[in-house]
Amino acid sequence: MSSKQPRKQRLARYTAPYHRRHREMSSPIDKGLRERQLSRGFMYPRAMPVKKGDRVMIVRGEGKSKSATAVSLVDRKARKVYVEGFTYFKSDGTELQRPIDASNLVIINPDWSDIRRRKILNRINESVDWTDEVISEFEAAEDEYEAETVEPAETKDEEVSEEEEEETAADEGPEDVDYSKMSVSELKEMLKEKGLPVSGKKAELIERLEGDSK
Repeated sequence: MSSKQPRKQRLARYTAPYHRRHREMSSPIDKGLRERQLSRGFMYPRAMPVKKGDRVMIVRGEGKSKSATAVSLVDRKARKVYVEGFTYFKSDGTELQRPIDASNLVIINPDWSDIRRRKILNRINESVDWTDEVISEFEAAEDEYEAETVEPAETKDEEVSEEEEEETAADEGPEDVDYSKMSVSELKEMLKEKGLPVSGKKAELIERLEGDSK
C-alpha cells in the first residue's frame, strides 16, 4: 500500500531498511563508457548502486571536476558517499572527508571484484560466457577508457595559480637589463614604478636603478 502524504513518504524514507537504501544510492554509469562497451558486445545498466572501490567523477555541486577519484566509503545510514581527495578543514585544523550525494556522481570505472555485483552483468548479458579472460579484457577496456577520457587529478604540490607565478616573476624582476641602452624617459618610468626619485642625470638614474635591483 502506498501513500501520497508527505509525512508518510518522509517516514518511509527515514525508516527504510538497508537493502532499500542500497538501491536508492545509485549513480549513473558514464554514457561514453556504455556506448564503447556496447560496440564490443557488452551491455551495462544505466545506473547501479555505488560501492567502495568505484572510480567516479563529481559532476554536480561543490567539488565538480573532470578528474576521477576512488570511492573510499559509502554510508548507507546517512545516504552519503565519500571519495578520496575531497576534504575540508575544521576551524581547529582537522581535515575531514566531505560527504556527497550519490546523484552528484558518475561512475567512470566500476569495480567488479564483488561476485554478487557481477550478477548484474550476467543478467544483462545472457549470451556472454564470463571467463577470467573475458573479464580481464572487459576491465582493461574500462581502464583504457578512463585514461583516455578523464583528466589526471592535480596534486596540491602541483597547484600553482597564475597570480602566484606573476607575483614570483614580479619579485624576481628583470634579469641582466642594460639600462645604458634605455632613454631617460624610460628610466624615469621605471623609477616611478619602483617609487624612487626621478631627478638627476642619466648616469644617476642608472645608478639608482642598479642599486635598487641589487
